[in-house]
Amino acid sequence: MRIKLTAIFISLILSFLPLRISRPVAAKAMQTPNTAYLFVEIETKVYRKDVEISSENPEERRWYFSNVVVQPEDVPTYSLIKQRIMPYFSRNVMDPFEARGFALDYGEQDVRLNGEVSQANYETREEAEEQRNKEIEYRKGQGGNIYSFEIDFRSPKGEEISKPKLIYRDKEQPNYGGPK
Repeated sequence: MRIKLTAIFISLILSFLPLRISRPVAAKAMQTPNTAYLFVEIETKVYRKDVEISSENPEERRWYFSNVVVQPEDVPTYSLIKQRIMPYFSRNVMDPFEARGFALDYGEQDVRLNGEVSQANYETREEAEEQRNKEIEYRKGQGGNIYSFEIDFRSPKGEEISKPKLIYRDKEQPNYGGPK
């Protein structure tokens, strides 16, 4: 009888032991958000408004690369481009640029998260920065000018926030609206 009672007592103690061990792990997972980092690459065509595209007025091939940002949690990755990236870019980069007499054309197919890699996001800012730099280096050989721009979804207020800046000038391309 004493052996049965001891066995029941030990099995009862062991049955509660896994619950005590797993609780702190589950609580820790809930405390730290699953942060993902990404950057945006947008390929565009630029030309002068109201001027026919010709050899004297050719269109410019241009890429815009964003800074590395934390992926918004309120929008799933598959709809991020259409719901957040394109409206932000149009309002804060394209519209101010077009107000100066130039046209900037791009479509949804020209917007890529993290360049041409298949990885949807990165776990660290450093990984995303490294891939962004690789994508910029790759684009330097593609025949076009490269600009950077800042994404700040909390404060979408035009060029003063997006700060488009030339980071690579292809001498074979025109550079409309940019430094000579």
